[in-house]
Amino acid sequence: MDRYLLDSDVIIWNLRGRIETTEMMEGFLADGGGLLASSALSVLEVWAGVRPGEADKISALFSSFDVIPVDSVVARRAAGLLSSANRRDPRTWLDTIIAATAIENGLTLVTYNRRHFDYPGLKVHSEHIS
Repeated sequence: MDRYLLDSDVIIWNLRGRIETTEMMEGFLADGGGLLASSALSVLEVWAGVRPGEADKISALFSSFDVIPVDSVVARRAAGLLSSANRRDPRTWLDTIIAATAIENGLTLVTYNRRHFDYPGLKVHSEHIS
């Protein structure tokens, strides 16, 4: 079974009704009963940008897949990724923790922001938005 960690941008595009994103997510589930998950930090990012009328939809979406917490193992992996990539800017830390979550849990990261996730050992499924 394939397992995927959805980046915040993919979750947001799904919530905002982008057909290609919804079809991609449905395809992951159809291909051998794949598992969809998100980082707890994606929960933060999505809820921080909630628009009026989206709360019920966001709650339903997050209840439909696993939300993986940030624990000390993920935090330590993220620190190693930050050091190896020489990324000291705190604005990159959320993406680094999401990458570490995918690596530590053996998940393929699904993102539209491939350039944010250039880390060794990270499997990425990246789509382009037209």
